[in-house]
Amino acid sequence: MIVSGLATGCIYSLMALSLVIIYNATRTLNFAQGEMLMVSTFVAWAVHRAFGLPLIVTLLVAVVAAAALALVLERVVIRRAIGATHWDVLIITLGLSLMLRAGAGIAWTHDEFPFPSFFPSRPIVLGPVRLAPVSLGIIGASLVLMLALAALFRWTRLGRAMRAVAQNQRAARLMGISVERVYSSAWILAAVVGAIAGVLVAPVIFLSSKMGLLVINGFTAAVLGGFGSMPGAVVGGMLLGVLENLAPLYLPSGIRYSVPFIALVAILLIRPAGLLGRVEQRKV
Repeated sequence: MIVSGLATGCIYSLMALSLVIIYNATRTLNFAQGEMLMVSTFVAWAVHRAFGLPLIVTLLVAVVAAAALALVLERVVIRRAIGATHWDVLIITLGLSLMLRAGAGIAWTHDEFPFPSFFPSRPIVLGPVRLAPVSLGIIGASLVLMLALAALFRWTRLGRAMRAVAQNQRAARLMGISVERVYSSAWILAAVVGAIAGVLVAPVIFLSSKMGLLVINGFTAAVLGGFGSMPGAVVGGMLLGVLENLAPLYLPSGIRYSVPFIALVAILLIRPAGLLGRVEQRKV
């Protein structure tokens, strides 16, 4: 149950990371992130069914579709509202999420579809413990992706530019960094992370237009860990997944999805900035 919870938590962590990447670069929330994940996964599934491509190529199709969708939305919609308030952009992304979900329903219906898995279904037996290969695979793939993101932000020029824009946009612009290019890169990078999460989780929860609701769990994980903190997003997602899985063992099953939010409220009462977040003081 703990391993399965960690696997679910890894998906929540990836969703939280995709939200935090955009927030750190633009100081706005993208509540269309879940629907972007869903659409890119649907595109990969449709191409896989039409041409019988290998799964690794299907993953690449999802990544390319997500990057293209993010670039179009950022250039055509979000950049037009670059002078708007953060609340305006939030409402815009909520509208985009509804439009993408409706479009997916028109194109592929609102039914659930099985998605091929990268991992075998036969459980791995270690003494009295039976582990699902898909859970181990999700954990391993997610950790590799998280390490790759950490390396990108620490050692690449793009990562340093994104960190600079997150700290101070005006100073970054004065140092020759294109803030608009960083905005586009942040949206594309977040969409790619979401697409990989979608391909990993679709075999477990089935592919449907309701997959985008994962963004709620991702947002909860990000707040739990400390919104804006990438390590916090990882820790918050893992904790959220484990709590969801262990709660039915000790409490009535009907309270399963309430327990993480109860824990969230409790942690925020004790530590308002989240587990790994920090309070920032600004002069007004």
